[in-house]
Amino acid sequence: MKKQSLAVAAVLATVISAPSMATDWFAGGAVGYQQDTYKIKETENGATESNKAKEKDMSYQLRVGTYLNDSNRVYGTYSYNSDDFAKQQSFLASYDYLIPLDAGKKLNWFVGATAGMNHTSPDFDELSSKNTFVWGGQTGLMYKINDKLSTEIGYRYLKQDYDVSASDTDYSTKFSLNDTQQVYLGVDYRF
Repeated sequence: MKKQSLAVAAVLATVISAPSMATDWFAGGAVGYQQDTYKIKETENGATESNKAKEKDMSYQLRVGTYLNDSNRVYGTYSYNSDDFAKQQSFLASYDYLIPLDAGKKLNWFVGATAGMNHTSPDFDELSSKNTFVWGGQTGLMYKINDKLSTEIGYRYLKQDYDVSASDTDYSTKFSLNDTQQVYLGVDYRF
């Protein structure tokens, strides 16, 4: 928990101080592919069965942020995903370090950290919705099309802490979401 608190504090401190350092604001969106790793443990009449499932579906993202300088950006992201097990809504704060790959700084490799909150709503009446802390990182390539538009392809890994249980006299279920992986294509507009 100390690591989670420290990660949230670092990201929030960066985001809060962004307006005083900001040079370029941006807004954009992304669409991609998301894979969630679930663990399900069911016990019925004393017999226990454990399963691991990977669900894959589309992910949609909206984001707003700022470039602090040519090498640093911070942004907030709203993400939505729905698969066969659950619906997820994420509110994330992220920081990326940009590494230019060409002399004109049009092509950049980015690497960064993310922390935030995820709301998971299982598609099972027996299991409750829950807000949980998520954290992870992202990397990818960003291409500056012109002074106003950029596009990127990226990969994000998020560690999830979602665990819920349901039971009655003869049956119990434990459902957990361990992690999320996303591959996405995004477009941003600079103000």
